[in-house]
Amino acid sequence: MSRATTQDRLAVKTPEAAFLHVLQEEFRFSPRVSRELLSTAKEMLVGGMPSSAVRPGQVRLVVASLKAPFGPSLAETEKVEVTLTVDAGAEDAEVKRQEKGEGLRRGRILRLTEEALEQGGVLTQEDLARALRVAARTIRRDMQVLKAEGHLVQTRGVVKGVGRGQTHKVRIIELWLDREGYDKIARWMHHSPQAIKRYVSTFLRIVVLHRQGTGVEEIAFLTQTSVRLVKEYLAVYEAAMGVPHRREKLEEELARVSTWQKAASDAGKKGAVRR
Repeated sequence: MSRATTQDRLAVKTPEAAFLHVLQEEFRFSPRVSRELLSTAKEMLVGGMPSSAVRPGQVRLVVASLKAPFGPSLAETEKVEVTLTVDAGAEDAEVKRQEKGEGLRRGRILRLTEEALEQGGVLTQEDLARALRVAARTIRRDMQVLKAEGHLVQTRGVVKGVGRGQTHKVRIIELWLDREGYDKIARWMHHSPQAIKRYVSTFLRIVVLHRQGTGVEEIAFLTQTSVRLVKEYLAVYEAAMGVPHRREKLEEELARVSTWQKAASDAGKKGAVRR
């Protein structure tokens, strides 16, 4: 059996695939609606704000606090506990299928550093090596490649040396607002197209809630994201409204969201009547 075939089979044997099967076979939702529901479920139950329980594919690490000064040794530095998603299941399987092990690892480096920042922590190269079970020199080599590609890998040395830069989630939304395709963004970020779509979906939900007058902390709760991320996404939204082509893209997508929500609501009402 070829490696590609084996990876395909492993990607199918996931909780996500089982959930999609139930939605399509038992509830008779279309593949598109099923994927949208899966994305929303992952946002609410899996993504964003970590819970105290570590889910499959996650690890908890004690790392330096983002607020801690850079001078003292790590042993004397204020610490925080963070939950990191080392293996994102089907999404990571897709990246590995497209980019092999090195591309997957580099995408994980970007994801882990950002997850830590959202929880008030900052990783060292040694933290990344421990979480990904590779040598520190491998992490350094990957970081050099990512830097050459235009990424800022926000480890402790970088954050304390030049300050916190633009997060990769913000950059993803900006590229999407510039009408870059999901596949192109995914290749640059070493992520799966599904992950990019999930980030965009979260951004749109945050904007919708904001327009409805919902406060930042409530938006964070409703979307199961961090207050920090909500503020960053709202800053992207405010900036986009001042750029004609980005504002046009955003309004188009918000109109689609409204249409989809109405169609889903109507379908739900019809299903309730049949039962």
